[in-house]
Amino acid sequence: MNSSILLATFLAGVSSFSLHAQTAAKAASTNAILFICDFESADWFKAWGARELPRNCELVTTDPDRKFASHSGKALRVKVNQGDHYGTSIEYRFQRQHGSEPEEIYFRYYVRLGDDWTATRGGKFPGIAGTYGKAGWGGRPVDGTDGWSARGQFEGRKDGKTPVGFYAYHMDMKGKYGSQWIWEREGLGFLDNNRWYCLEQHVKLNAPGKPDGVMRGWVDGKLAFEKTDVRMRAVDKLKIEMVWLNLYYGGTWTAPSDMHVFIDDVVISREPIGPVKR
Repeated sequence: MNSSILLATFLAGVSSFSLHAQTAAKAASTNAILFICDFESADWFKAWGARELPRNCELVTTDPDRKFASHSGKALRVKVNQGDHYGTSIEYRFQRQHGSEPEEIYFRYYVRLGDDWTATRGGKFPGIAGTYGKAGWGGRPVDGTDGWSARGQFEGRKDGKTPVGFYAYHMDMKGKYGSQWIWEREGLGFLDNNRWYCLEQHVKLNAPGKPDGVMRGWVDGKLAFEKTDVRMRAVDKLKIEMVWLNLYYGGTWTAPSDMHVFIDDVVISREPIGPVKR
C-alpha cells in the first residue's frame, strides 16, 4: 500500500491525525483506532470536544528547568500549582464523538513526570469512566445502576518512585471512595521522574451483575496489572462514557509545591495498542 492510500485510510476513521501517528499502533488494526492525539497542533483540544485550551495546559518542545526531553515533537505540559488540587480534566466522550458508547476499550498515553514532581501523597491520573454525572467519583459510591469509573491514580513517592495504578469505583468497593489497585507486577508501575513511560489501560465491562469485568494495565508494553472479576454495573444501560484525561492532586490534601507532568501520543482503540514503533 503506498503512503497516500495509507494516509487516506487513517483519516477516514481517526479524529486527530499527524504523519507521526502512522506509527502509533503496534497491534491495533487501522479500523480499530478511534482517536489519536499527538499534541502537534495548537488546537489539539478541539478534537477532544473542548472549545478552549484547558487551564494549566501548555504545548512544549523544551523545558530544561524540569529536565524535559521530547518524546516526539511537542508534548502537553500540565501544571499543578502549589496549594491546589487541579491539573486538568479533559473528557473524550464516545456518544458525542461516535454516536454510541463501547463496552470495551483500550487507552494508551505516554507520561513523563517532571523533575519537580515531588508528590508526597496521591491523586488521580488519566483513565476510563462511565459516571454520567451521577456517581463514580468524588466520594459518590456506585450501586451498579448509576455509574462506575476506572481512572488512573498515583500514590506518594516511595524510594524516589511514584506508584501508579487504577482508582476504581465499582459495585464491590468498600466505603464511599474508590478502590486503589497499584500496578505492582514486577515493579512495573513504579515510575521515576524524567523518563517517558508508555501506559496502556484496558477496560471491558462485565455482563450486568456478573463478576467478569476486566481491567488490565501495561507499562512499556509489559503487563503490570490484571483483574478479571470486577463488577462495574448491574444494568446494560451503563457503558463506557468517556476517556478522562485527568490530573488531580488529592483527596482533600493539596500540592506541596508547583509540579508538572508531560503527556504525549494518546491513542484510543477497540484493540490492543502497545508502544510507539519508531
